[in-house]
Amino acid sequence: VLLRRSLKETWRKRNATYVLLAQTVIMAILIGTVFLRIGTSQTSVTRRQPVLFFTVINQGMFGALIVINSFPSERMLSLRERAAGTYHVSAYFLAKITAETVSQLPAPILFSCVVYFLVGFQAVASKFFIFMAFMVLCSLSATSLALAVSAIARTTDMAVTVLPMALEVCRLFGGFFLSPANIPNYFKWLNALSYVQYTYVGISLNELHGLKLYCTPSQLNAKTGQCPTTSGEQTIKALGLDYISIGGCAGVLIGYILFCRVVAYLGVRYIKY
Repeated sequence: VLLRRSLKETWRKRNATYVLLAQTVIMAILIGTVFLRIGTSQTSVTRRQPVLFFTVINQGMFGALIVINSFPSERMLSLRERAAGTYHVSAYFLAKITAETVSQLPAPILFSCVVYFLVGFQAVASKFFIFMAFMVLCSLSATSLALAVSAIARTTDMAVTVLPMALEVCRLFGGFFLSPANIPNYFKWLNALSYVQYTYVGISLNELHGLKLYCTPSQLNAKTGQCPTTSGEQTIKALGLDYISIGGCAGVLIGYILFCRVVAYLGVRYIKY
């Protein structure tokens, strides 16, 4: 019954979902055309990492902003219904996050289908589906973080104040501006909490493994006469991305999603004012 009600509520807000899908397509086309067919020459080496990072931060942002009002807007209603013994918190919470998740899934899937082939990442089916899976995990991680903030914050105003800071910290320690190998030791713990980092590293490993790069005659090293970068593995080592596997990144993201949703549940369960 609660799931049916949550789905109806989501359907009533379908205009926001349509806007999200439209924004997703527009951003995917913009990213894809700015980095259109980056190829495998030496110039692609400096363009590939920025586009990978931008796909990550783009995926998390819109979905998180849509769900930030999920719990504050219904707090008083749910408290009254729970006080009357209508249902358990767990039933309400599961129904709510299920409805939210269903409405969020199409966006990262649609984004992946558009941006992957416009940019010209490796045309391998398994790599495409791994990329799509990471986009879905990234979107769910961002929305899970937003749900946790939404459940803990007592008002929408408080939630929209706290969430941008949390997202900005995740971007700062996302692995692009400062590679994981160069993070100061005293920030290692904060670095490990960034869902952006594990998504970025995961799709970077997916794209760079098995990537062959070539040189034009003008791009050969003047002293050695050799091509500076001939494979994606060289980029992986240079950026220090080989500290974790693709499966490890996916596992951390799944754990991150579960952790944030447990925090969200505890917020809904115990914050009653």
